[in-house]
Amino acid sequence: MGINFKQLKKLNEGKTKVIYENPSDKKTVYMRFKDDITAGDGVKHDIIEGKALVDWKTNRDIFEYLNRCGVRTHYLSSPEEKVSIVKKLDLKINLEVVTRRVATGSILHWGGETEGKRYDPLITQFHYKDDFLHDPLLDESYIDFIVHKKNGTEYKQMRELNADTFIHLEKAFAHFKIQLVDMKLEYGIIDGRVYLIDEITGGSFRLWPYAKDEPNLKQDNVLAELNSSGRLDKDTYRMGEDLEKVKSKFEAIAMITDKFKDVSI
Repeated sequence: MGINFKQLKKLNEGKTKVIYENPSDKKTVYMRFKDDITAGDGVKHDIIEGKALVDWKTNRDIFEYLNRCGVRTHYLSSPEEKVSIVKKLDLKINLEVVTRRVATGSILHWGGETEGKRYDPLITQFHYKDDFLHDPLLDESYIDFIVHKKNGTEYKQMRELNADTFIHLEKAFAHFKIQLVDMKLEYGIIDGRVYLIDEITGGSFRLWPYAKDEPNLKQDNVLAELNSSGRLDKDTYRMGEDLEKVKSKFEAIAMITDKFKDVSI
């Protein structure tokens, strides 16, 4: 028999997951995926039947790969379909940390960037997590001030973890001729240290397949080297695609991450 969640205390419920107590281990919790999908700071909302299972597979495969890479994450195991066991947080950091390799999305509008511009080194930015305020960007110079003048080691750890995670996943997806374009992750404090938490699924990043067998991904702008119209991420939902097509994109991601177990570290 599976876990009877009706008998467990619900600790928190977000847009795509529910967190339950784990009575057998007070240092861990159950993270159960939902079929919900949202965009536009939660304004757009739909149910895609079967999405929870697909997201759970992708999340499991990515976190198991990152754990093998030595990234400090909250993920422990997946005891049954749509459910993961993760370390219980002492504190959730109310930030979204975004790392970009290729310019696209909102940065084209507020940052005045040209689509396809390649960032080397990667750029990482902090957003205050609040739908009502539209996840505003934190001033980068002030973050640097906190890190260097106020001993803001948590920001430094998040920057380093986000960049390391990006590099590991960029290399993994490259095995399948896909470019990791950008990525949004979240963090929490466990036993005084910063840990990568939450989920990593099709809603966490942008993925663009290569447009050529041997793309030149070291030039200043790589838009012509990548197939942005063949994207494998939640942008298909943001752009109003049919829900079945959106689901098929998420399923394609899960098929790729299923092979991460064979990717050498």
